[in-house]
Amino acid sequence: MTFRNVLLTLNFYIYIIFTLSSDIVLNISENNHFFPFKHFWKSTGFCPPDPKENVPDYLLSKEQRTHLALIGALPNQGIQYVRIHWLLNLLALERNSEYNFTNMDIFVNVLQQSGLRPGFEIMGCKSELVDFDKNKIFWKNLSKQIASRYIDMFGSEVVNWRFESWNELDLLHYNCLNFTKLEYFDYVVGCNEGLKSAFSALNLSYNFGGPAGLFRDKNHPLCWGILEFCSSASVDLCSFKYISFHRKGGGSASGVLNGSLEAMDRIFDKFPKLKTFPVSNDEADIETNWSKSLEWRGDVRYAYMVAKVIADYYKSVKRERKLKIELLGNDNGFLNYHPFYFTQRTLFARFQVNTTTPPHNQFIKKPVYSLMALLSFLGESWILTPTQPSPDPLLTTIATRSVTQHKQAFVSVLVAYGNESYDDNSQANRRNISLKIEGFEVRDWKFIVYKLDNIETNPFKVWRKMGSPVFPDQQQRYKMREVEDPKRLFTPTDVLNSEIILNLSLSIPSVHLIHVCSKTEKLPRKVTAVRFYNVTWNEVLITWKYPYNDSKCLQKFEVELKPSKCSNRKSSNSSRHRRFERINPLDTIFMSFHQVGKGGNELCEGTRGTYRVRAVDYWDRVGKFSEIMPYP
Repeated sequence: MTFRNVLLTLNFYIYIIFTLSSDIVLNISENNHFFPFKHFWKSTGFCPPDPKENVPDYLLSKEQRTHLALIGALPNQGIQYVRIHWLLNLLALERNSEYNFTNMDIFVNVLQQSGLRPGFEIMGCKSELVDFDKNKIFWKNLSKQIASRYIDMFGSEVVNWRFESWNELDLLHYNCLNFTKLEYFDYVVGCNEGLKSAFSALNLSYNFGGPAGLFRDKNHPLCWGILEFCSSASVDLCSFKYISFHRKGGGSASGVLNGSLEAMDRIFDKFPKLKTFPVSNDEADIETNWSKSLEWRGDVRYAYMVAKVIADYYKSVKRERKLKIELLGNDNGFLNYHPFYFTQRTLFARFQVNTTTPPHNQFIKKPVYSLMALLSFLGESWILTPTQPSPDPLLTTIATRSVTQHKQAFVSVLVAYGNESYDDNSQANRRNISLKIEGFEVRDWKFIVYKLDNIETNPFKVWRKMGSPVFPDQQQRYKMREVEDPKRLFTPTDVLNSEIILNLSLSIPSVHLIHVCSKTEKLPRKVTAVRFYNVTWNEVLITWKYPYNDSKCLQKFEVELKPSKCSNRKSSNSSRHRRFERINPLDTIFMSFHQVGKGGNELCEGTRGTYRVRAVDYWDRVGKFSEIMPYP
């Protein structure tokens, strides 16, 4: 029996060849080349702007609700956590350490409706927190009140929240309460005891980490001190369940990894007993200063670098150093401001349109947001690839597989190609890659290929060609939205003869996802939770939910509208014009659609009517429509 025949007798075998200056051959066997691959990057974050007294207004604003709804509309829970500074500013003291939770309740409910969870930093800066004795009892009571309240509201779902201590407390502009070291220790211990009391009452677990520090050698006594406190006592008595730190990249993807490894070396060299703790770099951004305008933040260069950070992090931290990764977060949940629409550290380009009454906001997806969608299709097992003598340093690959609870198998290969912040789409710098995947079991498989590049999926480029309008009109916004999603290169295609052979042309930068699914008897599930977010006159954002565990092999969602009688000028009384028709012309894997009404008049918008949404899988099988929902 030949080596090839031996491999094909295995239950699952993949053979991939990348043709570059020298061939790279990847032989992958299910028996010994698969490793657990937790999706550890599903977090974004932001800091509400000053003044801090306005934190409630900012977090509860209409634009923030729309923003969070869009983040939650990523497929497969592409982002799960939103880590936010100054959440305690949502509370109002009523009497004797009793708080009014109205604002916090509203905001947490917005997160829940969006399918998101808080990265709940127990921090705030307002008079109710400044003017008291900063002791352990105070923090225990406060954290217990918070946890108990939301356990009562949401039950065991709160187990999945991520609680964290005060952000970068060694920096003066964050240490607004002027904590001393002993007060800080009391704070950490008190918060942990309060959480423990609330969760243990129902025999539930919880996740509290910290100290969310920079860990510089000098003038950072609080974060170093709390780890020394944890290490000197029994590790079992440490308040933290994971160790969090912040390291950014200084402008490069490699800088994020190198800075993280340097921080971990410092921490574990000083406190080796803490090496069993999971690690979290929840501000693992390519560059500091979210508001700094950098062109690469607007296009696929940013997406490529985030993909590279994730792949390198897993290989170096998890596989080589055998450390547990709690989180690798991007602090890019900010809202940009004029005139930097694409070039700040954000997931969307936000246009604040002041030419309407009232003014309104328009959101355009940036490629880094679309990347989070592609990453969400990766599997739960990493396929180990052997080290080659001379790999292309510009090429990053992540090969994964999974089998769902319904025995539906899928394989996902992410191919990212780029040169940090360098942009070159010329033919001379393209790389042609031959990709071969073979050895699929004898059953019905189909595959799809998605692409992000600066040529065909670059709304930033489209906007600049228009002359960079401050208030893009409806047609200009439509042109940007035409290219904001990943491009699907072809419809779902059969896997023939147990193999796939693809030739991909990679530009700098670009990201491709090859996703292969097996067919099961189970049909697509029913879409749920259709919601509407008014944008402006005759425009509405529609979002919905789909069961996370069954969404990997969907090719699209179809949105249908039956317009109201008055929404068509010419035939308002004609039944022929009052039936459900699909209104999203481009196939989408996102759980959102920005609808611009057609027809309509001064008295009735073209968006008015009843809506329904359904899912379609790779085999063109349709799920049940959602409940019919009226708008407005």
